[in-house]
Amino acid sequence: MAFGLSDRSDAEWRNARIFHQKQNRKIASAPSLFLPLPVVDTVVAQPDKSAGRKPVAVIIPVFRNRGVTLACLQSVQETVADKKTRVVVVDDASPEPDLVEAVDIFTRQHGFQLVRHERNRGFPAAVNTGLQKVSGCDVIVLNSDTLVAEGWVEELRHVAHAAPNTGTVTPFSNDASILSYPSADKKNRAPDDEETKTLMLEAHAANAGQAVEIPTANGFCMYVRHDCLRQTGLLREDVFAQGYGEENDFCMRARALGWKHMAAPGVFVAHVGSASFGGTRAALMQRNAALLERLHPGYHAFIARWMAQDPLFEARRRLDLVRFRSQSARKGGKARAVLLVTHQHGGGVERVVQEQAAGFQKKGVRALVLRPAHHGCVLEDAAASADAWPSLRFRLPDEWAVLTRLLRAEGVALVALHHLEGYTSEIYKLADALGCPHTVHVHDYMWFCQRISLLGPQGTYCGEPDVAGCQQCVALAGRNITEEQDIPAYLARSARVLEEARAVYVPSHDTAKRMARHFPTVTFQVKALEKPRTMLPDAGNAPIFAEKHSALPPVGSGVLGHGLAQNAPRLRLCVIGGIGWEKGYGVLHEAALDAALRDLPLEFVIVGHTPDDATLMKSGRVFITGEYQEKDALSLIASVQAQAAFLPSIWPETWCFTLSLAWKAGLPAIVFDLGAPAERVRASGRGKVIDPALSGAALNDILIKMDFTA
Repeated sequence: MAFGLSDRSDAEWRNARIFHQKQNRKIASAPSLFLPLPVVDTVVAQPDKSAGRKPVAVIIPVFRNRGVTLACLQSVQETVADKKTRVVVVDDASPEPDLVEAVDIFTRQHGFQLVRHERNRGFPAAVNTGLQKVSGCDVIVLNSDTLVAEGWVEELRHVAHAAPNTGTVTPFSNDASILSYPSADKKNRAPDDEETKTLMLEAHAANAGQAVEIPTANGFCMYVRHDCLRQTGLLREDVFAQGYGEENDFCMRARALGWKHMAAPGVFVAHVGSASFGGTRAALMQRNAALLERLHPGYHAFIARWMAQDPLFEARRRLDLVRFRSQSARKGGKARAVLLVTHQHGGGVERVVQEQAAGFQKKGVRALVLRPAHHGCVLEDAAASADAWPSLRFRLPDEWAVLTRLLRAEGVALVALHHLEGYTSEIYKLADALGCPHTVHVHDYMWFCQRISLLGPQGTYCGEPDVAGCQQCVALAGRNITEEQDIPAYLARSARVLEEARAVYVPSHDTAKRMARHFPTVTFQVKALEKPRTMLPDAGNAPIFAEKHSALPPVGSGVLGHGLAQNAPRLRLCVIGGIGWEKGYGVLHEAALDAALRDLPLEFVIVGHTPDDATLMKSGRVFITGEYQEKDALSLIASVQAQAAFLPSIWPETWCFTLSLAWKAGLPAIVFDLGAPAERVRASGRGKVIDPALSGAALNDILIKMDFTA
C-alpha cells in the first residue's frame, strides 16, 4: 500500500515528517531490523538482468468493500480476457462475508486464482503470498480499489522492457501523489468506469511509449520485472505489516542494486483511495515515515529534490493538451473561441471576466481565459473548473510559440484584454501573433500609471502629472507592476495597443475622461458593468439577514463604543469589502480614533476584512464581520442595520461593485468626490459626495451632521 511522498496527502506527509524526527530516538534504541541503506544520488551498482521476457501476472489483495472490489475485478477481467495473463486474488481474511462470497464466485467464474489467509496478515504479506504463487513472472501489484482500462497491461509491460535496467513501472492516477493527475498536489476526483476508459485512451494518445524516471513506485499499481523481484526479494512484511511504506522500502533496495523506477504516463488507472485503513491511515503513515527514513537515511530529501524538478510536468501537460483539445467547439465558419486575458487577483475584474465568458458561451463560443503564472501563464476554459487542466502552463518567452500555436488551433478569433499585470511584454503582441482583432476593457489605470491606482508617494491621489511627474513618482514610491519599463516607452506601447483595438470599453464617463487625457487619439466607449435594475433594493433579504446574523447590537445602542450617554443616538455606517490602503483603511483608522477620542456618536461596521483588523477594533468604534461569500453579502449588510454605507476609497475607481451592493441593500452611500462612485451617486441621487481631502476630525464633523431619515 502506498506511503509517504508516494501517497497523495501533502498535509499528512508534512505531519509524518515531523513525527519521524521525534521517533528517531525510539527507533534507534529498538533492535536493528537490518543495517540502514542510505539513499545516494548516484548509484554505481549494475542490476542482475535476465535475458528475454516472462509472462505477466496480476496480484490483487482484497480485504474490505465488496462493491469497490468487484468493480476492480470486473475491470481487470475485461482487460485480460483472452490474454495469457494470470490473475491471483489474495483474500487477507476479510471480515466481510458478502465480499468473501462474491469474490469466491467471481474468481471461479472467470478463472482467477484465489488464495485465502486464515488470519489477517496485512497488505505486504498478502502481496508476498501472491508473489510466491507466480514465481518467475513479471508482476503487477494492484490495489482492489482501482479501475483499469483496455491496454493498461500492454503499455506498462512495454515501458518495463524498453530499458534493460527498469525495475518497476507505475502509471498515472487520480490519487498517486507524485504520479497523480491532473493535479499532483491537490485532491483529484476519482473517475468512474467510463471516465477511466476515456482517460486511458487520452493518456495513451498523449504519452504512449513515454517513460520518466521517478524516485519510487507507488503501490496502488506497481509493475515489477521478474529479474528485479528475484534480486531484490519480497516486501518487508515484518517492518511494514499493515502497509504504507513497503513499496518505498522495496524500491530503495532495488535502486541500491542498480534498478530504476519509471512512470508510464501513457497509462491511467483510477484509484478510489485508502478505504481499507479508515481512521488508522494517519497513524500508520506517521509510524512508517519514521521507519522508512531510519532504514533509508536521506529518503525524504531525495524525494523532495525530485519533486522540486517536477520531471513529469511535460507528460501531464501533453495529457492536458489532448483532453483540452478534445473539448474544442467547432461552429463552422463562426468564431470558435475567444481569449480573455486577465490578472490573477480576482475581485471585480474576475467578476467581469466570468460574466463576459458566460455571454460568449451562451452564443456557442468557447471562452478561454489566460492568467499570469510563475515565469509565464496558464490557460483555462471558463466553462471548466480552474483545476481541470492545471498543467496548461507556458514559460514565457521561451514557450511563446507553443502557446500561440495552441490558441490558433483552437480558432481564437478575438482577444479581450482585461488586465495585463503579471505578464511579460510578449502579451501585448498576442492578438497580432494570432492574426485576430482585440478589444480592451479598462478596469484601472495600469495603461498609463505604473502604480495602477493613481496614488502618489504620499498615498493620496496624485493628480495625474505629466511624464516627468510620473517618473518622479515611480522613483519615490516604486511600481505596482512586475515589469520594469521607462515611462515614455510604456505609454507609447499602451497607446499602440489602445489605438489598434477594435473597441476600448470603460465603465464610466469619469474613466473615459481620465483615459482620454493621456490617449487623446483613442475613442473610449462607456459601457456600465451592471444594469440599473440589478442595483435596486432587495427588500426580501432583510428578514433573512436579521435571523442569520444577530451578533451586532441595535443601531444607536452605543455598545461598540464607550462613555456615550445612555440612549444617545449613534450613527452607524457600513463599510463594505476588503479595505486596504487604496480602499480607505487609513481614512477609516483616523476617523475611528477621532470618534473614540471625542466620544462622538459614530461607529463603523466593516462587512469584509482589512489588512489589520485588530488595530481598527482597538478604537472601540469599529466592528468587523470578516471575509464573506458573495451570496451572503446582502444578508450581512442588512444585519448591520446601518443608516448608510461609507465607501472611503481614496483612488478614482472605475466602477465600484460595493457601491452597487450598498444600493441593493437599500443603503444610501457616502463617497469621496473621486472617480466613478462620485459620478454614479450624483447621477442617481442615492447618497452624498464629500471632499476627498477630509479626514479625521474634519471628516467626522461632516458625517455626524448627515441626515438619512428622508
